Order: sequence, then C-alpha cells, then structure tokens
Amino acid sequence: MKRAVVGRSRRWGYSIVIAGLATLLAALTASPAGAADGGGGPVSCGPGSSCYIQITQWVHFSGDHSPGTANVVVDIQPPACSWDPIGNAQTGSQYIVSQYSAGGPSPNDPFDQYATYEQAKNMLATGSTEAGEWYFLPDAPYDTQAQQQECAAQPLYFFAQPDEPIPGVVIPPKTLAQLAVAGLPVPKAAGMYLSPESGNTYSNLPTFARVTVTRPYYTGAGGMPYGRATAGFNGNAATVWVYPTRLQLTTDDSSFTPYTNGCGYLGSTEMITDPHAVASTGANGTPDCGVTFREPGTWNLTATLTWRTCWVPEAVGGPPPAHCTAVPGAELNPDTWTRNVTVHEIQAANGAS
Repeated sequence: MKRAVVGRSRRWGYSIVIAGLATLLAALTASPAGAADGGGGPVSCGPGSSCYIQITQWVHFSGDHSPGTANVVVDIQPPACSWDPIGNAQTGSQYIVSQYSAGGPSPNDPFDQYATYEQAKNMLATGSTEAGEWYFLPDAPYDTQAQQQECAAQPLYFFAQPDEPIPGVVIPPKTLAQLAVAGLPVPKAAGMYLSPESGNTYSNLPTFARVTVTRPYYTGAGGMPYGRATAGFNGNAATVWVYPTRLQLTTDDSSFTPYTNGCGYLGSTEMITDPHAVASTGANGTPDCGVTFREPGTWNLTATLTWRTCWVPEAVGGPPPAHCTAVPGAELNPDTWTRNVTVHEIQAANGAS
C-alpha cells in the first residue's frame, strides 16, 4: 500500500494540518543538488542541501571526516522513509498536539497516531526534558513501491533518543561512501621545491621538482599521501579513501623534455634521498622527476596532483586495498603548483660541448 497516497488522504481526513510539510519539501527541491535533476527525478542529497544535512546527522563518521568539508559528490540519493525533525521533547510535542482538534486522534487511527499523540501530551504535561528529537514522516513520491510499503508500516511521528535508529531508514553502503567522501578533507597544495633551488638554470641542464601538501594525511607505500574516513548507520558501513596519482609536470616551453615516469606521488625522491647527486647532475642528465628546458627564457613550470577516491562496504583501516573501487559521483579538484624558471643559454664553462 502506498503511504504517499493513502497516508496523505487519511491524514487530511483526520484534520491533521502539516503546516511545515510544504516548506520542507520546497527546501529539498530548491536545493542546488535537487535543481540539478530538472525536477523530473529523485531529489539528490548533494552536499549543502537540507536533505544532506539531515541524513548526515544520523550517520556516525570516524577517521578524517570533517563537517566543514564539502567535496562535490553528485547523485546522492535520499534514503527511503526520510524523516523530518520537528523539535525536542517540548517543541516537538507541542507541534504534534497542535496538529489535532480537541480530543486528538482515536485509538483506531493509522500510523500509531494515538500512541504518539499521548506520548507528546505526557511530555508536555510533565515538562519532560528527555534528550532526543521528534520526527515526522512525510510522503516520499520518489520512493520505489517496496520503499513505500516499508514506510507505510512506520508511525507518523517518532521520538528518537540519542543514537537510537530511526524506524524504516536504511542507508546503503554506497550512499554511506558518498556521504563520507563528501566530508573527507583532501590535502591541499603547499610548497613547490626545485633543484636548482633558485629557479635559475641553464638550457640542457635538468630541473628537478618536488611538492608538499597540507597535513594531516596518512602515508602509504611509495610515500603515497592519503586520507581515510568511515561512515556507519544501523548495521551498514563504508570506508572511503582519497589518494593521488603520481605527480605530473608541464611547462609553456614547447621544446622542453619531460621526465615524469620516475615521479613519486610528490615528485622527485632523489631530492630527499640523495640531494648531492641531484645538485651534481650535469648537462643532458636525467632527473627522476623533472624537466629539461631547451630554450633560454622565463618559463612557467606547473605541477599537478590528481586526486582519486575509492571505497569498500565495510569499516576497515590502513591504505586503500586492491579491491577498492571509485566512489560514484565523486568529483575532486586537483592540486596545482606553479613556479617561474629563468633559463639562460648554457656556456662552455658550464659543461657545453
């Protein structure tokens, strides 16, 4: 039985005036993520939307997750039975009681209205300050038939104590992964270091490059920086990671020679492990990560670190496992660094042949 049809008609039949429902639904459909689907499909709980804010309050996050982070993740689907919070033991109870005419619902009214009405009246009468939140279950026109049947079995109102599961709400692991990666801070570009350090060099001499990113982050094999977070709700869990591809280098000198096959995640490892050998590399030498400029001039050297995501449907630690797959809809911005390099014509004294 569709709650979206039967529930609404019966609620109005019992003179229940859900004053905030239109406002809540308008807020969801007016959110940037909701507008993106053109109004013809399910509302998407994109970061920053009221839907996203609500469901992230139910989910337990651990690891590097930060509420202030809002990575772009498209097509986060709202769970079935998406309850709307309406207040605490006092404000929520007052809201519920005010929806009914004198006498309230009868014991035979559907969706446990009588029991929750009596619970709300008792909270008001006793001045209850019990910790928790009242929720209202609106109709969800985009639910599947199975979801509608599940929601139709739930009460109209529910008072949830802290950490108490909300009835009928199931957040699948994929959605948990999307929520987790939306709030997982990605390390940002920090310093860019060259050898020669000053950025002044000569044509045909290699320029080594290395970068740093902001902390905190974990370090995996080969010096790979990565972030990790876990999201869990009502028995389901997902762990997500952000990690980079190896550093890439480009320049506006069209005649340059790139050496990026040996780049580590943060660029040259020889600049750390053997700086003397780096400084001693002569004309036409080969850097482990860098470029060789062929023409005199002042050129821009740009380093790019591309970030990727992956997830598994369980709570685990450590670096990304081999069976990790990309988080659907995640779109992370790359980190970029730029340095000016002044290239002089090499002279015979500097090793020219």
